[in-house]
Amino acid sequence: MLSFASSFLLMTATWALASPLKVLIDPGHGGRDQGAVRGSVIEAEITLAVAKQLDRRLQADKRFRSSLTRTQDHFLSLSDRALLAKTSQADIFVSIHVNANPNSRARGAEFYFQNQLAPDEESMRMAHIENSSDGEPPIFNYPYLEKSKYPADVQAILTDLLDTDRILRSSQLSKALKIGWTRTRKNRLAAIRQAPFYVLSEIKIPSTLVELGFISNPEELKELTQTHVQRQMAEDLHQGLVNYKESLDKKRFNP
Repeated sequence: MLSFASSFLLMTATWALASPLKVLIDPGHGGRDQGAVRGSVIEAEITLAVAKQLDRRLQADKRFRSSLTRTQDHFLSLSDRALLAKTSQADIFVSIHVNANPNSRARGAEFYFQNQLAPDEESMRMAHIENSSDGEPPIFNYPYLEKSKYPADVQAILTDLLDTDRILRSSQLSKALKIGWTRTRKNRLAAIRQAPFYVLSEIKIPSTLVELGFISNPEELKELTQTHVQRQMAEDLHQGLVNYKESLDKKRFNP
């Protein structure tokens, strides 16, 4: 059984090695859900600005194909975003957000992927805030398994293997993005964390949630609203995605 499951995993994971890499960029919040707000500064506007900048860079790079979950200030539920990830047949999902904390000294970028270990208290707090949405969202499965007729026990084994592989790739994606981010921010803080965000656990492709900085920190608040800083953030995220794709290609041709 395990031999069969391992073979299945190798066959169905090839989408992660597709060239060009299809990236779905998710500007967090929007519409009636403004996200974190400080005075006239709104998280949903910052995330959309940076996401559009990133999309432009990826569209100009032949190594990628990219699309956005939203291009305007309109509301999307978490399940809407998960469904878009599924129907777009994206290879990876990058959700962009801005952080906030009661402690105004909190600072730095954070790169989240789905937790395997028990998350810390702060990660749980962030997940609770981001997961707040209307009604009960549907549960998504891997497309191949949705069409299969495997017995329940086989389905469970295959799902577990695919989950493990997806979370591993998500951690690799988060690490690559952090490396790209700190390339021009040698003195800036950046952390990799795990948390049970809905868009990380229900989207069945490698996924990461990026917190660009803290809107509650006066210095970072100023930077987050500056166009040239937003462009630099998008450039660094692009470089992180290049790092991730290069690592995939290296494994593909040198297994």
